[in-house]
Amino acid sequence: MQKNTILHPQYGKIELTINPRARRIIMRARPDALYITIPPVASISDIEKALATQHDKLQKLQEATKQIIIKGGYTLHAPNFNIEVQESVKERLILHKIEKGRYLLLYPESKSDKYVEYQQMLRKTIIRAMQHCAKELLPKRLSQLATKHKFKYNSVSVRNSRTRWGSCSNRGNISLSSYLVLLSDKLIDYVLLHELCHTVEMNHSPRFWQLLDTVCNGEAKILRKELRSYKTDF
Repeated sequence: MQKNTILHPQYGKIELTINPRARRIIMRARPDALYITIPPVASISDIEKALATQHDKLQKLQEATKQIIIKGGYTLHAPNFNIEVQESVKERLILHKIEKGRYLLLYPESKSDKYVEYQQMLRKTIIRAMQHCAKELLPKRLSQLATKHKFKYNSVSVRNSRTRWGSCSNRGNISLSSYLVLLSDKLIDYVLLHELCHTVEMNHSPRFWQLLDTVCNGEAKILRKELRSYKTDF
């Protein structure tokens, strides 16, 4: 097989492999480059046409590979959630719950030929563990805070929202993000109290912030600033 390296103005580094057994153009996006395998009869114009046809898909794949690489030895630690990723001889992903809030994820390193697909699967499995942890932790803590501060709500659900930590409907239905388990205890409580305050004030009026500040021991603005500055590699 013949291999060449190309610097593309839009996609950056491209590792091109001419495979006599290939019947079509195959593309794989990885952190270091875009890997393209072509049959011997393919021309430069064929490659450019394939790139144009797969533009949207390639952009999504390249964006995905910019995320942190999940492999053997990767760990994600938070006060209430811990997961460790290890290589395994098994041919499939296996998620073990070690104890409350602690998980072990085994994956087959031999599947490196499906790098992007397995990165996506590993990420989805970690999110599934986060949701499992969140469902054990958040409803119970919400109930405790509601009882302590005399709030009433109708229901609570846990979803994999990445854009909102939580929400509260006008019927008192509270929705919480599973990503909350990555926060510290005080920031988790801040988000839960924020949504509980919406059962009384369904807006962000001065009365809402006054109520939230009261139940947060006068630290509502400090906690809001800390939450806004929170970042995770995951």
